[in-house]
Amino acid sequence: MIVYKNYVAFTILGEEIILYSDETSYGRSTVAEINGTNYYLDNEPPSIGTAIIAWQDYHDKLLTDEEFKKVMAENQLNSEAI
Repeated sequence: MIVYKNYVAFTILGEEIILYSDETSYGRSTVAEINGTNYYLDNEPPSIGTAIIAWQDYHDKLLTDEEFKKVMAENQLNSEAI
């Protein structure tokens, strides 16, 4: 049996956010999985920015500048990746 990793994962303040994204004939379809809950994100790319948006919606709060810097470091990215 062959198993494909068909997702990308990011860490937001220690919490894993998994993004599933598929290109279809009618456009992209992206879903975020957070703590076993799925969120349909429509035509968003599977990126750190999308993961942050999903995390903020799930927790109903915005990241502070300091938290944002920590998230970028957790994912070994710089702020230009957004």
